[in-house]
Parts: sequence; structure tokens; C-alpha cells
Amino acid sequence: MLSLFQNRWERILTKKAIIIITVIIVPLMVGVAIMFSGKPIFKETIAFVTEQDDVQHMPSDSAFRVVAVHQKPTFSDLVLGKYAAIVEKNQGDYKVTTLKSKADQKRIQQFFKTGKMRGGYLGEDELRAERGTGTNILGFIVMLVLMQGVALASLYPEDRMLKTFRRILVSPVHVGKYLLVQFIFTFLCLYIPTYLAIVITKVFFHADIGFRLDILAGLLGVLIMLATGFAIFMASVMDRNISLVSSGISVVTCVLSGCFLSFAPHHPLLNTLCAILPQRAYMTFIHGVEMGHTMWEYKTQVVYILMCSAVFCFLGGFITRRRTIKGIYE
Repeated sequence: MLSLFQNRWERILTKKAIIIITVIIVPLMVGVAIMFSGKPIFKETIAFVTEQDDVQHMPSDSAFRVVAVHQKPTFSDLVLGKYAAIVEKNQGDYKVTTLKSKADQKRIQQFFKTGKMRGGYLGEDELRAERGTGTNILGFIVMLVLMQGVALASLYPEDRMLKTFRRILVSPVHVGKYLLVQFIFTFLCLYIPTYLAIVITKVFFHADIGFRLDILAGLLGVLIMLATGFAIFMASVMDRNISLVSSGISVVTCVLSGCFLSFAPHHPLLNTLCAILPQRAYMTFIHGVEMGHTMWEYKTQVVYILMCSAVFCFLGGFITRRRTIKGIYE
């Protein structure tokens, strides 16, 4: 196993693009996320679908800005945070489409009817401040490590493509040992640069990261376990376009999980889907810890995240064994 680990280390050093991303780009992005996490973000924008004649009748409020559009924005504009809500006027009434809670939906609707915003509405900047600096930082890092984990696991599909995977299995190394080495290698290559980037940013720039460094080490470890399991699974399932597909999945699931902005879907099916995502459990976990609770109070979320990681690894190993038996990797 040690020789296999050494082989992966020597080969990854020849991948200049991966090294640059892992050692320079990702730590730099982590540092930027930390430095700007405490800065106020732009006000939320509400798209008001209206004719040109009605522009002068648009209400205004300090909590957000209202812009007139003549064509209804797409649903993806809501998901990506371009608009907090889309308001359509229909026969004197206002239809509000938003990913916020039903209470906020009613407040926005009432705001357009009366011109006054009812109390209790929180903009995205206020929600981010309420959520905490550390949670906002780790929420951004979730997407980074999910995407980078797949890049670091690229030696696995490369072995299959070059027909060296089968030759490795002829040696005393079986599928389980091979994937275990790949798991450890990916975990370390993800964990060490990411943690060091946070520590360096905190120490040298005196940035607020929301957590003590020892607590952060544990929180980051749970996240990297999930990212590594996901990487093993994707590298086992796919042979081509792994990074492209994985990046798309990572971005969409992180948005749905509320890693970047608040997301409260009204549709029961979509709400159930979002609740299943392990990133949602992780965000609940780290927010609770930042608010002063202990990790043990969120053991349900931690166990669920680790269980998802284990399921990813199990499925990756199961798929690989089945294909090996069928001679697909000959």
C-alpha cells in the first residue's frame, strides 16, 4: 500500500494543472472568501415584471432594490441569487415567485400592494450576518473541496484508461486496498492545503474565521470526508468528463443546500430533496457550532454526513468490483 501511495504522489507531481489549483488557486480562493466574508453584500434585487408605463409606480424600501423588467426572468435567476423574488402584476393583484419562506413571500406581496414592508423581513445581507462569519466561509469552501476532490482522484480513472488498473490488481493489491489508498491520498491532499490556507489567513491577516482553529480542524475534517467519498464515487462511475459533471452537481447541490444564500423552497418535493443533501446537514451542523453549541449536540448531522461518505465509497467499490469481474477493465 505504501508503494502505491508513493506512486500516486510521484504521478500527481507531474500534473502541473492540478498542483497549481491545489497549492495556489484553491488556497487563494479560500483566503479571499475569508477576507470578504465579513463585508456587506449588495442589497437584494426584486424583479418587477411590468410595462414601461408602470415604472414610476414601483414601491421602494431600504431593505432591497426593485428593478423593472419587461420579460419574466428564468427560475435559474432565483436559484443563482440574481433576484430575491420575481413580482408580476395581474389585474390589480401581485404574484410573487421566490425561494424565500412563505412568510417573506406574503410580506413582499403586501409591500407591492401597500408600498410598505411589514416587519420581520430579513434581506440576504442580514441573513448572512445572522448566520455567522464562520458558517459563510465554510459554506463557500464546501463547493471548492467537492470540485477539487474529483480533480485529485483523476489518477484512478487514468489508471483504468491506460490499462494499468488491471495490472495493479494482479499484485497483492485488491480493489479495496486500491480505493483505500486513493481515499487517503485524496483526503490528505484536500485537507492540508485548505486548513493551512485558513490558518495562514487568520494568523497573518488577523481575519475572523468564526471558529477556534482546533474546532475548525474537526469541522473541516468532516467536510473533507464527504468530498473524498464523493470524489471516489464519481471517479468510479464515470470515465470521461468527470470534472465537468461533478462541478455541475457540486454547484447545484450547494445552492440548493443554502451554502451561499438562504434557500427555502415551497414545493414539498423540492424541500424534501434539499433536506436529503448532506451539505444541508453540514450547514446546520457548523451553524450550530458557531452559535456556541457543542459538536455532540449535532451528532445526528455528523453521523449522516459520514454515512453519506461511506455510502459513496461503498458504491464506488461495488461498481468497480462488478466491472472488474465482467472484464471491462481488461
